[in-house]
Amino acid sequence: MKTLFFCFTFFMGIAASSYCQDSLTDAEKQEFAKVAQTFQEKYMDGGENCDYLMKVIDENVVLSEIQFTKELSMTHEMLVQFCPHLPKKEVVSTVSEQRLLTADMAFDYVSQLYLRKSLGDTVRETSARIWKKKDGVWKIIQLNNSLNKACD
Repeated sequence: MKTLFFCFTFFMGIAASSYCQDSLTDAEKQEFAKVAQTFQEKYMDGGENCDYLMKVIDENVVLSEIQFTKELSMTHEMLVQFCPHLPKKEVVSTVSEQRLLTADMAFDYVSQLYLRKSLGDTVRETSARIWKKKDGVWKIIQLNNSLNKACD
């Protein structure tokens, strides 16, 4: 059901994006792109950035993660407890896109191949996030991740 909701939201966002793109300024688009890129950089640096990461993720976030075929759902409180254990990741390659759908709703997609030195493996993590601007601050309101081994 969560996947269906995400897909519906994603495709509605694309439709809204093409309709609303003309009314959005380049400055608004650049502002959101910078917010999304900063979040990703801080996330890749691992648990040392928990204060920042947890401020950006909304307290009522809808989060699902598939790790090596096992699906997990997490709450914001669970993320707060797990965050200090996030390992720093050595990024090999990145594909990303940030899309401002309306002045207060956005979407970003990131797929990264990185080394996990702590575990000695290489993984591909793909994230899709829906963002909402609340009281002038961008917050992640939905987060979907998948993590798969890239090399054995």
